Amino acid sequence: MSLDDAMRRYAAQDDLRLHTPGHKGALDPRDLTELTDGSFPEKQLAEAERLIADAYGARHAQLLSCGSSQGVKAAIYFAGGNGIIDVNSHRSVRDGFRLSGGRFTAVGRGDTVPITVDDIRAAYAPDIKTVVVTSPTYFGYCADIPAIKRFCDEKGLTLIVDGAHGAHFGFSPRLPQSAAALPAVMNVSVHKTLCALTQSAVLLDNLDDAEHARLAEAVALMGTTSPSYLLYASAENAVIKARKSAAEYDAVIDALTPLRRKYPFLKNDDPTRLVLDCAAAGSDARELNARLARLGVMSELVTERYIVFLFTAADTPDGVARLDRALGKCFKEMR
Repeated sequence: MSLDDAMRRYAAQDDLRLHTPGHKGALDPRDLTELTDGSFPEKQLAEAERLIADAYGARHAQLLSCGSSQGVKAAIYFAGGNGIIDVNSHRSVRDGFRLSGGRFTAVGRGDTVPITVDDIRAAYAPDIKTVVVTSPTYFGYCADIPAIKRFCDEKGLTLIVDGAHGAHFGFSPRLPQSAAALPAVMNVSVHKTLCALTQSAVLLDNLDDAEHARLAEAVALMGTTSPSYLLYASAENAVIKARKSAAEYDAVIDALTPLRRKYPFLKNDDPTRLVLDCAAAGSDARELNARLARLGVMSELVTERYIVFLFTAADTPDGVARLDRALGKCFKEMR
């Protein structure tokens, strides 16, 4: 029985809810808190985390309801000490070091690509304890995690991977495979690229049980004492669905392949993430993005040079065709 099934079973009962949340089930009958009779589905919660760990090839998984930011900060606080990070890092990485009291050195060339093992080797010093790698980047590029792990193992460093944008990796042979089996700790934002509610995320680790328990304490410290079990169930359901979505990924990737050849998209590692190089197209990125928005096409990100379009297994070839038509119309008007 999944966590969602257990919550639905409770929701179907005609109990007098003299407990939080204050809407008493009116907004969603599955929105539950811990129950004083001990019937809350803790067993199903543990089973959900085991299922997710298995799906990604990690030793442990912890469900998060405060997004990947909770997991990133918890991982850095757990590791402690000074670290090397990617200049592309999300603000939660820097926040993690502020909370832990450690210092960090930011390396890499920035722009769209992740740091390399050579970047890390050049920045290494005896006081470094942790390496935090962003992979994939917001622009769909993956770091060489195996090479970075070998260096970290050689120096006795804790490797943390911020994999927020790669929650879908490994669920199709045509996608990059998940790196979750390699680092000490890795987070994935299931709400970003899987079919899950916003703030649903997972923290994966390959620690021994004692160290995992210490990481769990950091997760609790960085999170809320009132987690949303709706988000937990959403994450579990998203992973279950993703394991059956190879055909959906095939359809979307097949539709995207000719589109990639038609316009100057970056040749990144994630076939579901289109990054349009507007400078190469001879267009102003922000003007083009505004025109697309007026046509009802909403992008994931716009910078001075790039527009990022995010496709998932929830998209269809029709959506790809709609983007193609909109781009064609905009480029024609902007000539």
